[in-house]
Formats: sequence, structure tokens, C-alpha cells
Amino acid sequence: MYNIYTVKTGDTLENLARRLGITPEVLGALNGLDITTVLTPNTNIVVPSNNHTPFDKYIIQKGDTIYEIARRHNITADALAKLNGLEEDEYIYPNEEIIVPTKGITFYITEENDTLNKVANTLNTTPNNIANQNQTIYLLEDQLIVYKK
Repeated sequence: MYNIYTVKTGDTLENLARRLGITPEVLGALNGLDITTVLTPNTNIVVPSNNHTPFDKYIIQKGDTIYEIARRHNITADALAKLNGLEEDEYIYPNEEIIVPTKGITFYITEENDTLNKVANTLNTTPNNIANQNQTIYLLEDQLIVYKK
């Protein structure tokens, strides 16, 4: 589900995310990084593997709201906003692209002082299942942890 990528000179969260078909916010969340973080060559980061992505792209339609999109995808507005680097009450524009979890995928964005047990309890699974589906877990604030039921 995830691979380790060694940062090369000139890599940025934005250009790596574009190559991977995800947003810089998602790539940053996967690694506990702010989107303004400058990547250091020869460091390792977590990237989704090419064979499966836990997220689908969604194009904002006229009249859409974060709340309505979240309801249709069975997640909270807060979770959808965080996943896309937005504020819950932020205005979204038609034709903008965001990501939403694919069917059967649940995710959790870590908070300060989280433990693997807390994340597993929140996702209604075991710490082993979480660890098996996420190659690297730092439990830093704002890291994205994905769980497929």
C-alpha cells in the first residue's frame, strides 16, 4: 500500500504529489510534514504505492460544500477538510479537485499524544492490522493512517 521513497535533489512535496496523483497536503500528512516543508535530498519519505491508492479524485461541482461531500462519502467534514489541507468552513470552488477515500477505506489523522492503541480503537481494529497496512507509523501530529476493512 505504501513505499519508501528517497528524496532527490529538486524534489518538492508539490512535484512528488503531482507525480503520484495525490495532493501535496496528503503527501505531507502521510509524513507528518507541513506542505511548506523543504525536502532534504537523501531522506526517506512514505509514498503511496502505484498499484493502489486509498483515495479517489473528486471534482467540486457548483453548490457542493465540504459538509455535503463528506456526508456522501461517509466521513466527517473535519476529516475531509484535513485530508485536503482545508479548513472545515473554507469556501470551495467548482472545478477544484479534492480527494475522498475510496469505498472500504477508513483513515485517521493523528493528533498530539496519540498511541497506536488509540488509533486502532478509533478504527475498530487491532494495532497489528494498522501496522500491517501502514509501512511506517511515526504517530506525529497530522500523520495520515489508512485502514482498509
